[in-house]
Amino acid sequence: MWTTLLTTIKVNVREKSNLLWLFFFPILMASLFWGMFSGLTNIQVEAQNFAVVHDSNWNSVPGADSLVASLAGKNSSHTKLIVPTVVKSLGEAKERVNVKKDSGYLYVTDQGSLGIAISDDMYNKVTNTLSSSTAGVVLSSLRSIITQFNHAADSVEGVSESGNPAKAQQTIAEYVKASAASAKHPYTHDRSLTHFAPDQFARYYYALLGMVCMMSMSFAISSITSAQANLSPLGARRSVAPQAKWRQFGAIMIASWLTSFASMAVSFCYIRYVCDIVMGGREGLAIAALFVASFTATALGLLVGAIPRLSHGVKTGISTGIACFGALFAGLYGTFAMNISDAISRDAPALDLINPVKQVSNLFYDLLYYDSLQPFVQTIMILLITGAICVALSISIMRRRSYANL
Repeated sequence: MWTTLLTTIKVNVREKSNLLWLFFFPILMASLFWGMFSGLTNIQVEAQNFAVVHDSNWNSVPGADSLVASLAGKNSSHTKLIVPTVVKSLGEAKERVNVKKDSGYLYVTDQGSLGIAISDDMYNKVTNTLSSSTAGVVLSSLRSIITQFNHAADSVEGVSESGNPAKAQQTIAEYVKASAASAKHPYTHDRSLTHFAPDQFARYYYALLGMVCMMSMSFAISSITSAQANLSPLGARRSVAPQAKWRQFGAIMIASWLTSFASMAVSFCYIRYVCDIVMGGREGLAIAALFVASFTATALGLLVGAIPRLSHGVKTGISTGIACFGALFAGLYGTFAMNISDAISRDAPALDLINPVKQVSNLFYDLLYYDSLQPFVQTIMILLITGAICVALSISIMRRRSYANL
């Protein structure tokens, strides 16, 4: 039995297609994900050059200079949105925009409201969905801040013109004092819903692990097919060997299980330590999840491999189809697929039970997003039951196999 076990492991590892699809392919896909997503998690807002028109209108608006200083990040820890350049007139500001020295300019209208104008280049960056520029973030923030500033200025002006300037000033002072006191006693508090802050793109990596796990069915398929006398010359020799069938089957199962686990462990370690997709300190449980997932994949591979009269190529095609089709509903193929996966989990959760790729990806999803281990244990039980059923069926098929001649 041990000789069969070691030989099966060597054959599985030496198979070039196994090395390509189950060791190198997951690393390549994870690298592509890392290249696409690495620049999207921690976007640094790039400050835009803006001219500030200091004309007679500007000087009539109190607090405008303080606002610009705040937008420029001076004397505060806030994000720097603009790099201001003071000009004397609208004409000078427009000239700087035309020669592309600035992305826009801030000014005060004749009605006393703060306004903003942007260049065509900045408009194109904002409206271009494929652009990686943060100009849209800057523009959206500027519009919101300027709108709030104008509303605040209108409110102060309305109070000042109410008929009693002294009372208006007193009212404003009391309002500011009350606001400051209220700020020291906030009515809301931050609360974390998970035990750590997960990476928003981690689900794609774990859906990839789910697909890789199901692709590792090919280890068991190749091994069990080579043990069938009508499909392999090696199987014909094994069928007349004195070794009991249960020993052959047990050696094939353990060897395929170990090689499947090895391929998944390599992919997981690359995702965890090279792509830096954290597990919140639950790496040990993730390894246990890999062990259970590889058992289920091996069991499914044994069941597919035990199907009589199908060639090795057809059986491998079936395993690839299960992996690729299941990965669609696990959300591997982009936002659209992820939305489909979420919709199925929400509206038809029973369909997830027949999708092994989804169940494997759920193992890591449960560890990533839930404080409690109950969802993780539940998924473990689903995979163990699925694997046990597949092993029982494959044993039943193999025990009843007989050949009229060899």
